Amino acid sequence: MKLILYIKGSPIDDVRIQKFISFFQSKCIDVYFWGWNRTAKNEPKCDNVKYLFTGGGFGGKLLLLYYPIWMIILFCKFIFSCDLKKYTIIAINFECAFPLFLASKIKNIPYIYEVYDEFAISHNFPTWIKKVLIRLDHKVMKKAGLVIHVDNNRITYNECKTVVIENSPYDYLKGKERNYDSVKHSFAIIGNISSTRGIDQIFLFAQKYPNISFLLAGTFYDTHYKKKLLSLPNVTYYDRMPQAELFDKLIDCCGIFSLYDPKLEINRLAASNKVYDAMMLGIPVITNPEVTNSVFIKEHGVGIIVDYMFNDTWKILAERNFIDTAKVIGRKGRDLYLKKYKFEKMVENRLLPLLD
Repeated sequence: MKLILYIKGSPIDDVRIQKFISFFQSKCIDVYFWGWNRTAKNEPKCDNVKYLFTGGGFGGKLLLLYYPIWMIILFCKFIFSCDLKKYTIIAINFECAFPLFLASKIKNIPYIYEVYDEFAISHNFPTWIKKVLIRLDHKVMKKAGLVIHVDNNRITYNECKTVVIENSPYDYLKGKERNYDSVKHSFAIIGNISSTRGIDQIFLFAQKYPNISFLLAGTFYDTHYKKKLLSLPNVTYYDRMPQAELFDKLIDCCGIFSLYDPKLEINRLAASNKVYDAMMLGIPVITNPEVTNSVFIKEHGVGIIVDYMFNDTWKILAERNFIDTAKVIGRKGRDLYLKKYKFEKMVENRLLPLLD
């Protein structure tokens, strides 16, 4: 098999990429990475990793000005690189796949397009720009040798070869039965922590129930909420950490929040890794009904649906016997994960045969 070249407009510490890298390395396949070091932090030097652009961050209006710069740099890199044929190229998201699509019009560059989030609905573009971007996105998909989606609900275009690899983790418990002796009345909020992920509503919940603990682990995108949350005595905060370390801490929790502000279209289509993290750990995921995968969660009984705004629907989470409820729900999620959603099995059975 050829070498794998991943291209993504972010650093290599992306959890999903790390899972794929671990899988391919376990199969003795070398993986290379071209990325965008958005935070300008010092990244470990590695021959297999190149950062083509630095700065810009992850949010704010200025970010939209950085995207064209990144795309131009990437386009030039594709045009002037002479050794691309030795790679199976996997471009993640539109900002990487579109420059590759354009370059492939000039020189023949086969590529795979992996879609985490649809670019057109990830930002507040005017309607006409959104329509143009969707049309261009579909052209990129049509030319791709394969399109990888993170969830079935993300498939919006059918005139291309498609495979779905859900945002599921490796099995931290390594096939063992879940032991619940250490579980506490403690909820986890992980990943990107912002007002569009319900952190303002979780603050109200934590404030009202000081006897319940809250574990935050991830990146705050609003220092105002960070200050408010950390002022509460029942909140513990950790910065981003390797996934195995995170699971060490989550194993004692009785639920993981996965709330998304329904006013944003991309949020309603959220394909959150938190759903599958919770299933693997054998604890409930907590989401709101407007999120499309709440149908999956309700159908399989692997989580709890509450309103996005803090109200009486949240009362179940504060009940004294909630840990018992969490165990029942958690066992269902763990069983489903082992049967259908182990990451390495999905990649081996669904994706690997398509790469040969």
